Amino acid sequence: MGAENSFNYLFLKRIGRLLRILLPFSRLSLNIHNYNERIYTHPLILVLLILINEVGLQYVIYVVGLLSSVFLDELTKPVDQRDFPAFRWLVVRSFALVILNALLIAASTFLSSILYVKWRMRLVLHLHSFYFAKRRYYHLLNTTQQNTSRSKDDNLSTYQNYNIQTMNIANNERELIQYTPTNSSRLSVSTHPSIDNPDNPDQRITQDADSLCRSLSAIISLIVISPFTIGYYTYQTWKVTGYYGPLGILIYFIIWAGINKIFISSVSRTIFKQNILEGNFRFLHTQIRTYNESIAFYNGGSFEHTHFDSYLVKILSPILYRRAIQQFFLSFSTNSYDYIGSIIKYLLMALAIFVFHFYDNLTISELIQKISQSSFMIGYLIYQFNKVNDLTDQITLIAANTHRVQEFLEYMMKIDTTWSEKQLSKNIEQDEILIIKNLSYSTPNNNKHIVIKNLNLTLNKRQHLLITGESGVGKTSLFRVLYSIWPMDISGSFSYKTAQAFLLPQRPYFTNKSLHDELSYPDVQTLSTLTSQIEIGQVLTQWNLEHILDCVESSVFTCPKYAWQDLLSPGELQRLSFVRLVLRLSSNQNNQASKTNLVFLDEITSSLDINIEMKMYNYLLEQDLTLVSIGHRETLRQYHHSELKLYKNGKYVIEKLQLSS
Repeated sequence: MGAENSFNYLFLKRIGRLLRILLPFSRLSLNIHNYNERIYTHPLILVLLILINEVGLQYVIYVVGLLSSVFLDELTKPVDQRDFPAFRWLVVRSFALVILNALLIAASTFLSSILYVKWRMRLVLHLHSFYFAKRRYYHLLNTTQQNTSRSKDDNLSTYQNYNIQTMNIANNERELIQYTPTNSSRLSVSTHPSIDNPDNPDQRITQDADSLCRSLSAIISLIVISPFTIGYYTYQTWKVTGYYGPLGILIYFIIWAGINKIFISSVSRTIFKQNILEGNFRFLHTQIRTYNESIAFYNGGSFEHTHFDSYLVKILSPILYRRAIQQFFLSFSTNSYDYIGSIIKYLLMALAIFVFHFYDNLTISELIQKISQSSFMIGYLIYQFNKVNDLTDQITLIAANTHRVQEFLEYMMKIDTTWSEKQLSKNIEQDEILIIKNLSYSTPNNNKHIVIKNLNLTLNKRQHLLITGESGVGKTSLFRVLYSIWPMDISGSFSYKTAQAFLLPQRPYFTNKSLHDELSYPDVQTLSTLTSQIEIGQVLTQWNLEHILDCVESSVFTCPKYAWQDLLSPGELQRLSFVRLVLRLSSNQNNQASKTNLVFLDEITSSLDINIEMKMYNYLLEQDLTLVSIGHRETLRQYHHSELKLYKNGKYVIEKLQLSS
């Protein structure tokens, strides 16, 4: 990690880009992420309210700051000139101003907190709009990880982490797709500098975005009002000391700001690296939560204990100590500036009195009042510069998190999806379901590793294909290619209707949502109805899963207390995943445009016994479907018409099978 992640010109560019998201000026962007957002809650309106509040607050502070001179004037009057009713009114007015001052400060904090919520919503929604589009989440969490282990000899291969370009492709789920690569068998590679692989996308979207928005909202009130207060008190100081007073304070601030900039940059780089290591440390702990049972079976507690302690002591602790040392020097510099500033105001007053003799014609009483007023003016100008200087801690966090969030966003925006161009075609015949012509490709992380070479295959309606081969030979890779989630060297083409295809992965995906939502996944517009409750209950009973209703109080609309992966066995999860397909098939029979006719099955019975496997495939054979299965069991052969055997170096054999009646 170099100096590019410090407080520098790159930071200013990146924070400028983020501010376009946080403070959009276009009317079209008022509700771009939240259609329920009212114009009076728009961030720009909130910033305006903060500015108005701060103007009122600064005026009240100015009046309160002059109260000491008024009290001195009243308390030093001769006995015959004392006015008790006027003094009583002064006390009442002082209490009222102090309470108003506290109220405006509370309002400033409240408005900044609301702005933080709005900013975080806008930023995270913006990140989500890229993260979940074009399967970027997959490339960030899988394919890019594979690329990190590539050899230097593969630098000119297809998929480069820094050659990632976004392409807006219309939503064509309901259309026929045909994959046809460009004339060149290789894709162009950018020679621009690399953008580092974004580590822990979840941390950048949650923790880093939160910290950035919180830090920015905490200083926004100071940012919007400082130009006005500094300008006003500069003028007032000039009236007291002449030009040398404001000029001296400004020079003092610039010199110390330059010193602090050095410390800010070093701390910012350290925080950037610490966030990476903290994210990795958190990821290690999530691995324990995910694989706790496997670790228990291995009796691996001692190993994990040693591994985690070693990471904490040898990797994470040094960066924490480094940050503590760097922040010591930053704190020393900041506090030195603050306290030296408190002396400078008296030096400036001394110059006005002893050198320039501005107040030689005043009486002692008038001089005391003038010193009180002038010291407040000069002191408050220095205080305003002090508050700007005291932003160093916040600026280090802002700089580090700005680099992390914007770097992540830049990376996602440059993800190259041109390798998965989908061209509409009407050449497929009515009875043809899947067509593969001269398909050849290698793995993304090694273009020399040929997975399949010149594959030709056509599946018609109700034809079933079994894909077999040794573990690691590339069976699931074919599914990744057909679903266009793998960037790679490729030639040939494939065609099928994506809206009418469905895939059951080898590892079922379930979280802690209700059964209704889990079984409707990935449809996002399904309605909760009594019919759904009855239908889901019947299907669960059909597949011997009715007992899982006990986890949700017999309601398919109730979320379990724990994730389904922690409540169910691997076999139960595979059956529940199959129920998802069963419900999908039963729900789209009346919609010919989206009726499922092609199902990809990736070892969906690997954790099930032979009888359940037979029941599943017999059910599928009764449907109007074309099946493409991956599996190792010999028992699967009886449910398919043909077998695609994959071998190393891209070789394959297609054999005819006898489908059992």
